[in-house]
Amino acid sequence: MKIDAPISVGDAHVKRTCHEQSVQDFNLQIEIINHEMSMLEDMDGSVCEYNEDNYGDLESRKLKLLISRRFHQNAANAYWYSEYLSTFGAK
Repeated sequence: MKIDAPISVGDAHVKRTCHEQSVQDFNLQIEIINHEMSMLEDMDGSVCEYNEDNYGDLESRKLKLLISRRFHQNAANAYWYSEYLSTFGAK
C-alpha cells in the first residue's frame, strides 16, 4: 500500500494522528484475539482438537491485523518525519 504525501504540516499531523489511532485500535483487536485464543486452550496450554479450526481462524485474523498494524505504524512514522523536516524549513 502507498500513503499520500501530505500537502502541509497540518495535513501531516492529521494523517499521523489517524494512523496512530488505527495502531491503537489494532492493538485492542489483537488483545481480544489473544484472549479468544487462550479461551480455546486447555489447562496445559494446548489447543483442544475440536477447537483447532477456530484457533487457526484466529491466528489468520491476528496475522492480518499485525500486517495492517505494521503498515499504519510505518505510515505514522513517515508523517512524523514530514513534520520533523518542516522544523528545518524543508518541504
